[in-house]
Amino acid sequence: MEGLIEGRIIHYVAYNQRHLASLVSGVNETKIDLAVFTNMSDVNGIKNFSLQFHQDVEFSQEIKPGTCHWIEKA
Repeated sequence: MEGLIEGRIIHYVAYNQRHLASLVSGVNETKIDLAVFTNMSDVNGIKNFSLQFHQDVEFSQEIKPGTCHWIEKA
């Protein structure tokens, strides 16, 4: 977790496999707290922007739901 400090931007992997921009709001020895930005459409196709807070998220370079990782290079 080298380089992870409050204020860094990383990706959170949602359970629908989307990679969402997230702001690191807290770091302890093994877990991270995040503010996750969402912009998903509802069933009517209307965009729903929100901010979710996730606590004790695992940092993992293995891409799996419920974890976070560094943003991929474009």
